[in-house]
Amino acid sequence: MIEELIDKTQIAINEYLKSIKREVNNKAYLNVVEEYFNKIYRYVEENIDDIDSNTLARIHGLENSLHNFIISFTPDMDAPNEVADGEEYLLKTIVYFTRKQLVKNESVDFSSDSLRKYDEEANKYVKDMCDRLGLLCISFNISDVFGIPKKHNVSLVKVDDNYYLVDCTYQQYFLQGQNFRKRYLKSASHIVTCEVGSRILYRNHGGALELLEKGFIRSDDEIFGDYFSTMFTQYAKPVLTKNECLEWILKNRRK
Repeated sequence: MIEELIDKTQIAINEYLKSIKREVNNKAYLNVVEEYFNKIYRYVEENIDDIDSNTLARIHGLENSLHNFIISFTPDMDAPNEVADGEEYLLKTIVYFTRKQLVKNESVDFSSDSLRKYDEEANKYVKDMCDRLGLLCISFNISDVFGIPKKHNVSLVKVDDNYYLVDCTYQQYFLQGQNFRKRYLKSASHIVTCEVGSRILYRNHGGALELLEKGFIRSDDEIFGDYFSTMFTQYAKPVLTKNECLEWILKNRRK
């Protein structure tokens, strides 16, 4: 049964990718792919002790073939126009500068790349811009600050009395192939995990899309707390409020 499911899933993936190239409505293909994957994961969950390494390798191969499935959204790549809100103008300038540097120096394509492995480089550009503007910038790895396996570099920028989370590579969590709601991965320690994107879209869809487009959010916005909560729940860590998250970052950041 599992081998047949794998074969059918591969065919569905191929048809989906063909539909993307033809620029046709591909939602029906995506639904089929998701349906097959859910069947595979249910089978794996129920029969994990009887599945050989070759079959697991084929399943991982299917997952890896989904790297072109990007969630539909458009990041803001335009130079900011001066607006009445000076804080927002500064943050837009920082994000614009960072994204342009990633395009120029790292050949990043924001319309299709997942942005994996660019988060640390993005933080350097954010920090450089903040230094030029005379702004406090706390760059940190979520893993180091909160003690979870999720290694992702972001920045906390202070403008006047307000803190902003700046994440110009948040897109890396939104590959559609990594975000089927029922998807789970078995790590080496057999801990059930799930990607961040699916959780945040379910929890705060509007806030997630705003962060994806703008690249920053205020620490008093609900999405600030939801952003970290989706990572905490992935590793069964108690959820913190947005205020507690901010306090934790300020307390535990590396000096």
